[in-house]
Amino acid sequence: MNKIQRNSSAFTLIELLMVIAIIGILAGILIPTVGSVKKQANIAASKSQLSNYVNAMQLFKGEYNYFPLVTGTADSDEIDLSSESDDFIKAISARDPANGNSISFGGNRRRISFHSFSESEFWLTTADVVSDDQLADRFNNTKIFIVVDTDGDGFVSPKGPGKSEGNIRTTVTAYVGVDADDSDNPTYKLWN
Repeated sequence: MNKIQRNSSAFTLIELLMVIAIIGILAGILIPTVGSVKKQANIAASKSQLSNYVNAMQLFKGEYNYFPLVTGTADSDEIDLSSESDDFIKAISARDPANGNSISFGGNRRRISFHSFSESEFWLTTADVVSDDQLADRFNNTKIFIVVDTDGDGFVSPKGPGKSEGNIRTTVTAYVGVDADDSDNPTYKLWN
């Protein structure tokens, strides 16, 4: 009788289960790390966005010798972009967000564009429609605040995150806050 020997190079069930378990463990380690990196990238992009707003405010002040939309007489004035986005867009870009026409608004009488707003800077509504008059950060958070030195002493006193730090030596800065019921979005600031 001839015996036929088989040389099988297949994996056993135990080997396959071990490989699947190892892949599962590695995925469990990597997935939270990737989410954290994405969050930090969005914070960095949002800080860049805020920095552009601060630069636009300083350019406006350099051109006209006053800040737009500042009404306070205290040491510092905060511009709340959750309620004043439309006016901020008009003053800084010299454009009407509704129709894109050039306008003179908020003291920008020469109609100079100090900042061009991109679509990624606007709020995405619940119907996935980009708003044309409400600014938001990369987390779709509209609680953006710009703090301006109104008394000219070179210091601002923000009311947002890090407010216990006291006065900050700058003429303009910005921060993002959140509502108490919106803890998914991070808070961050431009000052250290």
